Amino acid sequence: MKPKKEKPEDTAAQTAEETGAAAETPEAKPDYYESLLRLKAEFENYRKRVEREKPELVAYGAESVICGFLPLYDAMLKARQQIQKDASEKSLKDGLDMLFKEMTRVFEANGVKPIEAVGKPYSHEEHDVLTTLPCDCAEKDGIVTEEVQKGFKINDKVLRHAKVCVGRFEKAEEQKQG
Repeated sequence: MKPKKEKPEDTAAQTAEETGAAAETPEAKPDYYESLLRLKAEFENYRKRVEREKPELVAYGAESVICGFLPLYDAMLKARQQIQKDASEKSLKDGLDMLFKEMTRVFEANGVKPIEAVGKPYSHEEHDVLTTLPCDCAEKDGIVTEEVQKGFKINDKVLRHAKVCVGRFEKAEEQKQG
């Protein structure tokens, strides 16, 4: 048998059917196209967010390491204060000062700064109040009078709140009644 030749009319009919099918495709294409554009935009947002969060993750790693050093810092600070009271051992004092300076240098290199508390107004963002102490003038009311434990910040984020005592103004009449 010989292959059947297509008549030009049959070809035209098939082309019309294909065109009809193609006509349906443009209606379907926008759905896929919009989905693709949305997916592309979501991926770009994801990529930008990851790039933005990466430094925060690195800083968090440094933050946890530095938090491990804080008790050592406290012990060294107390020892230094004790040695300064009794300066009979100059070499011990010099050695401790050297350690203290090195620790301070490591903190500074990692963006860690002590929170200055004494003489400043109480701030709930930086201080934990252990107690209030009576003071004799209204200007000292709400002012940190004593620092029990140093607080620290890393890149303007509080690592550890300073533990402080805050002044509380008491009027003369209240002092007599109490």
